[in-house]
Amino acid sequence: MPTEKDFKNIIDEYNGILYKIARSYTLGEADFKDLYQEMLIQLWKSYARFRGESKISTWIYRVVLNTALTFQKKQKRNQAINPIDNFSFKIPDEGRVGVEQVFQKEEKIELLYKCINQLGKDERAIILLHLDEKKYEEIAEIIGLTTSHVGVKLLRIKKQLFKLLNDQGYGRI
Repeated sequence: MPTEKDFKNIIDEYNGILYKIARSYTLGEADFKDLYQEMLIQLWKSYARFRGESKISTWIYRVVLNTALTFQKKQKRNQAINPIDNFSFKIPDEGRVGVEQVFQKEEKIELLYKCINQLGKDERAIILLHLDEKKYEEIAEIIGLTTSHVGVKLLRIKKQLFKLLNDQGYGRI
């Protein structure tokens, strides 16, 4: 029987997945916090049913992506979404890197997430998994596509992101 301590350890280890998905599927800080909390709730509810037939990260991705998609549908029905400009992303201090370099990096990451947020829900999920360095096979398993279809979709998504970034004047992010 899984324990609360085991669950906490898993969340500590895979917290980055929740953070990235929540950040990519919301536009405001309040929504981010709400979605993050909902992801934790859904993971806890389904934790006892995890049988270990896939990697723990695959299970987490499935639960949090489904939660994010459901959350997004509710948000569209219930309220207008705040502009992304009101959401402040924080980049950890990188030691000796100058303040200007950290600011530029933060600005580029904000722009990248703004462009990712303009993608469709499936495309957003695929590119986030790719940015997390997941192999095509694992992305296919999480999303429910064939491995070759993941490759085709990733190529199209990258072209779409490049166009969005170029339109913003940052083709070489």
